[in-house]
Amino acid sequence: MGWDLINIDTIRSRHQILSYKLKDGTKSSYYLMDGTKGLLPERLSFIPYSGKAGIRKAYSQIDGKYKKNEQGLYYGMNKQIIHTKLMPVKNFSMFVGWGEIDARFRIYDLLILHSANGCQHDFQIHHFKGLAKIELLESVCNYLQSYLMQKAS
Repeated sequence: MGWDLINIDTIRSRHQILSYKLKDGTKSSYYLMDGTKGLLPERLSFIPYSGKAGIRKAYSQIDGKYKKNEQGLYYGMNKQIIHTKLMPVKNFSMFVGWGEIDARFRIYDLLILHSANGCQHDFQIHHFKGLAKIELLESVCNYLQSYLMQKAS
């Protein structure tokens, strides 16, 4: 199960990568260093999850707000604020977690966080437009794991 639920070319075509680096002197403020500008805010916070435990257990979250002069894909929703809790990805411990933007607005974009250093210095957000559906998560993670392993070799 997994790969057969969605075509790999579909996953690949919806994959965008953003790299964030921790701002010197801060514990949770990260700035966009590389990747698709105009997608997420240029500054994000990565912090422990502080909301209610819901159906899905979350340990961390990312939050960000677009600046007034900054444009982005989600600028027009929720007063320019983006937020997602990050849930662990079962059977894929190489990922920090996954989240979505934003079912409240009928947008189902998947975010998967990856970091070689446990987000101590930097992380990558792998953005998959329209793929934040629990039944597709394993397929997307299989693709992303293969992608990252190929890139590392």
